[in-house]
Amino acid sequence: MQVSDFEHFRDVLLERRQNLTEWLNSASMAHTGDAEKVHRLLEQIKEALDRVKSATYGECKVCHEGVELHRLEVQPVKQICLCCISEEEQAELEEDLYLASKIHRALLPQTTPKIEGFEVEVRSLAASNIGGDYYDFLPDTDSQTFRVIIADAMGHGLPAGLLMSNLQGAMRILSSDINEPGPLIARLNQWLCRNVPVTKFVSLVCLDIEKTSAKETRVTYTNAGHCQPVLIRKDGSVERLEVTGGVLGVDEEFTYDEQRVSLFSGDILVLYTDGIIEAENAQGELYGEDRLVEFIRAQQKDSFQNVVDGLLNSVFEFSGTSQAADDLTVLMLHKK
Repeated sequence: MQVSDFEHFRDVLLERRQNLTEWLNSASMAHTGDAEKVHRLLEQIKEALDRVKSATYGECKVCHEGVELHRLEVQPVKQICLCCISEEEQAELEEDLYLASKIHRALLPQTTPKIEGFEVEVRSLAASNIGGDYYDFLPDTDSQTFRVIIADAMGHGLPAGLLMSNLQGAMRILSSDINEPGPLIARLNQWLCRNVPVTKFVSLVCLDIEKTSAKETRVTYTNAGHCQPVLIRKDGSVERLEVTGGVLGVDEEFTYDEQRVSLFSGDILVLYTDGIIEAENAQGELYGEDRLVEFIRAQQKDSFQNVVDGLLNSVFEFSGTSQAADDLTVLMLHKK
């Protein structure tokens, strides 16, 4: 653990102790039979604070390795890592993870929206029960645009899923008040830096698609350190939506520029997370962006749904497995 980690968990423990003490002394406490449990928890918090002082906090008392930080965020008095928990605790944790995975999937859009002038297809697979990828189709910020989001937290599993749940909630609130992608992502980054203690960062792309039935559709976007979306023109030429700012959660002073691009009939815009291009085969080769582009070029005249499904099949055939090693999401927009 670093010094900053000890300071963070000391603050977490002190805040929890204060809240429990206030509740213990409140009138409402008199109507419960939990005083003994609260006193026991306060004693555990005291012991945890002593471990912070001695710099032994976070050490598993069974194997002497580190207790997972995400476990301590939720249960800061724990002294046993997940590898050393009992069979009973493992069963309880598996049930919690199952419920968490259902909640996580429910937070993602349940249907693909209709965007005027476009075909839209999305596929998202988690490497474990809970994924760290996020995509969304947000309510109109005004009557002129439709907002599309794709994001990826470093890693996967429970920590990444919890981070994404927080990010999603903040995005939906902030998006209703901020019309432009650049200021929106800057505000989201500030919120993340100030309110969520993150050890993992988030990359994200935000697109505002102009509502129009015309042959040309203008897209305004901000790319916060995410894989560059690929725009494959009808004639097979390729453009990339470049990065316009850093990943989220590093520094609240980061700024985020906007760029604009026009889509015409037959163009395909591909947004994806790194689980696609970093899929690895037995020889250690990565699937890579070039294979992604070439596959879509070769399939451009096929049905759009087949293009998306075919891409995932291509990734799994390349890696020689049916199980994703990392969360992977692909979101494609085909301009009619």
